[in-house]
Amino acid sequence: MVSPLLGGIGRSAVPEGTKIAVVDVDNMVQTTPAGKRAKDAFEKSQKTKQATLSKAEEELRKAQEDLIKRKTVLKPEMFDAERQGLEKKFVDLQETKLKLERELAQDYAKLNQDLFDQAKPKIALIAKAEGITVVIDKAQTMYADSAIDLTQRVNAEMK
Repeated sequence: MVSPLLGGIGRSAVPEGTKIAVVDVDNMVQTTPAGKRAKDAFEKSQKTKQATLSKAEEELRKAQEDLIKRKTVLKPEMFDAERQGLEKKFVDLQETKLKLERELAQDYAKLNQDLFDQAKPKIALIAKAEGITVVIDKAQTMYADSAIDLTQRVNAEMK
């Protein structure tokens, strides 16, 4: 007699006939025309934001150097007031940097979501044609045999 505690061992929670496939979303971003356009737009935005930040950092550095040079000719209270002004600008710059980093993270997430939204109907068509019931991002798997990888077929459909 089989113990009731062992009754479920050996049975799968996955329904029989379930076919699973994977798609490498990162590969889509890197290799498809749609992915490359999105990536290029993101990198352009990133460079613009970095240039803005670099310019502000350089201006702050020059102002600090100027203040240090003028320290000997300024009254202590004037020096302290200007130093405090520079410290405030530094704090503001750090806040701007954090804001830009958040914006870039949001831009990158949107890039991936937009690309995924373009790919999703194509993935669904391929999966239905192949009788596949589940498709997951390859990055979310521990192991996936290349036989279940739909990436190249999806990439061929992406424009």
